[in-house]
Amino acid sequence: MNNDVTNSFLFEPPQLQEFFQYAYTLCQNQDDAYDFLQAALEKYLGELQAGKVIANPSGYLRTIIRNKYIDFYRSRQRWQSELFEEQAPYDISSIDVESLNVSRSVLAQIWSKLASEDRDILYHWAILGYSTDEACELLNLPRGTFLSRLHRLRKYCQQLQQDDETKESKP
Repeated sequence: MNNDVTNSFLFEPPQLQEFFQYAYTLCQNQDDAYDFLQAALEKYLGELQAGKVIANPSGYLRTIIRNKYIDFYRSRQRWQSELFEEQAPYDISSIDVESLNVSRSVLAQIWSKLASEDRDILYHWAILGYSTDEACELLNLPRGTFLSRLHRLRKYCQQLQQDDETKESKP
């Protein structure tokens, strides 16, 4: 490795584990997640060796992982294309999207059923704890698209939570 790249730009094992979890969140395949992480780290180190200054290394690496994922699945026709109409009316005025609380059992039920785009939104918003605006910026999504997806996720989670509570309350 080039001496210009210092250890201050390298990631610790816990950070690498978080990046792997993010990659796995997207693709739901362990081997693919390792491949995406490896490719992202190679690109990141290559950029550093070329002298590029990266202000937010963690965000940069997550962006590379997401782009690798999109490229990989698009090339294999496995990426789900979903059109969103930005002008479509979505009533989110009375919803406090920042206070969504999802139980682990409900999350376990829906995680594998969610589209990769929705898992990506849920990961950035609920797991990493980014605000709506931060997540929109990181995911390069218009705010309306993000909020409409989050609204649908919230309704779906609430329905599953109610179903779960109903099952538990029955003798």
